[in-house]
Order: sequence, then structure tokens, then C-alpha cells
Amino acid sequence: MAKPFRWNIKRREQLGGLVEGSPVEIFPGLIPGLRHASARILALSEDSDLVFVGRSPESFFDYLSGMLHGTSWAGRLCLLNVSMRHRSLAEIREQYPEALPATYEHFQDLGLSPERIASRERKVALVDLVDTGSTFGALTDLLLDWARRTGCDENAVRRQLRFVGVTIRTQTSPKTVRWHQQDQAAWVREFRPSAIKNVSIPLDLWSYLGNSQRKVARTNPPEHWGEDFMLEPPRESYHLQAVPLARYLFYRARSREERKAFAARLAKDPAMSRAWYRALALELAY
Repeated sequence: MAKPFRWNIKRREQLGGLVEGSPVEIFPGLIPGLRHASARILALSEDSDLVFVGRSPESFFDYLSGMLHGTSWAGRLCLLNVSMRHRSLAEIREQYPEALPATYEHFQDLGLSPERIASRERKVALVDLVDTGSTFGALTDLLLDWARRTGCDENAVRRQLRFVGVTIRTQTSPKTVRWHQQDQAAWVREFRPSAIKNVSIPLDLWSYLGNSQRKVARTNPPEHWGEDFMLEPPRESYHLQAVPLARYLFYRARSREERKAFAARLAKDPAMSRAWYRALALELAY
């Protein structure tokens, strides 16, 4: 098992004293922000399974894990803790020769090997906070290179992938250049335009989630892939202080009040014209 450790916030017995008497600091606008963006993530996923990449979208994962608990979507999201920003596959292979075999095991544990992706019943939507899209690009390089090296049909893998970037809300204009239209995101040309979607959130919320929020899990860059300490519970205060909020988001999303609010938000989305989206909204409304 090569999956980096993360506290299971669903299990009170595993957390012990981590959440006893711990104050939960709520960033202003966090709950409505997560509610709105999570509804859009679902809508734009096109009924795909959801893979939250890295640590930046931890709160989306925790909130939606609670929201979808007990529904037909309960097993359709996972957290892929890898950090590949500004790291090319060639650099990783040269500098950390043991890293890729270790992270392949991590991906396999989550059902995200090229072979598994290509043969999945549903498509896979990678979700992350996006600036330049370099993490999406690096992940794509890793998966397609892995497919080529193992004889898997890389075009089949490519057809199964979707990307949902959580971006900073800006004024819309014909002159606005999106992250996937920038030169450094040339990899997106290998995909149909419909495979790339964006969900915008306010700058302060994006900055909080991407830059300043305490995270439950350790960061997992290539130099840590396969290291034994990544499999152990983090004891640093920075991580322990994040657990109460993660647990709060999970149970807040499970509350009747929040589910009703979320179902109402789903009902306003154009995706309600899709049968699968309506079915999920109905599950949450009753």
C-alpha cells in the first residue's frame, strides 16, 4: 500500500482526541462557496467519477463526501494526493528513480492505472485548483507515458479523462485568456475542448484554499513518493489543526439543512436537463 496517510474523518474512533474540544475556524463564505462550486463541479463532470488532485481541493472532497454519503454517488470520488507542479516526468525519472514505481502503486490502489482508467464504466474527472494547469499537464504526461510503457491504449485513456479546473472568478471578456489557452498548457490540444471545464470562485476563497488553509494530509512531491513516513499519521500541529474543519465539513454536508440547500442549488443549474443530474438532485432532496 503506497497511498499517503490521511485521517479518515468519517470514523470518530480513529480521530480520538484530535477533535475533542477543538475549535473550528470557518473562513467567511466557505460553506456557500463550497456549496456553489461543488454543484458546478458535479454538473460539469458529465456524470464522471471525481478525482480531487493534491491537497488544494481537500475541502471540496470532504464536503462532497458528506453530501454524497448514502447516495448512489458515495463511492465515486477519491483524493489523489500527489504534488507535481512544475515537475516534468523526465526530471522525476532522472532525479528520483524509485519514485515512479511507488506512485504507480498509489494510483493502482485508487483504481487509476491506465488499464483501469481505460476500462472504467464511467469517465474520470480530475478536479483541482488551477493557475497554469501544470499539475494537470504533468499528471497527463505520467498516465500516457505509463500507458505506452505497459502496452495500454493511450487513446482509450485519453478518451476517458476530463478536467475540471477551479479558477479565480474574473470579469468575462472575449479577450480573457483561460489557463487552458496559454502556451504552457499545450497538452490540452490532445483533448477535445469539451473535456476541459472551469468552475470559478472568488479570489479570497481560491487563495484561502490554495495558499493559506491548513491541510489534513502532508504534501506528497516526487522526493517523498514511496517514503515510509508518508504512510504514517502526521503529528505536526499544522496538520492536526486541520482535522476538526475537515470533519465539520463532512458532517455539515450531511445535515438535512445543508442537503436541502445543496439540492436547491442543483435545481438551478442548466445540467438539470440531464437525467443523471436530476436523479442525484432527487436523491438529495428526500
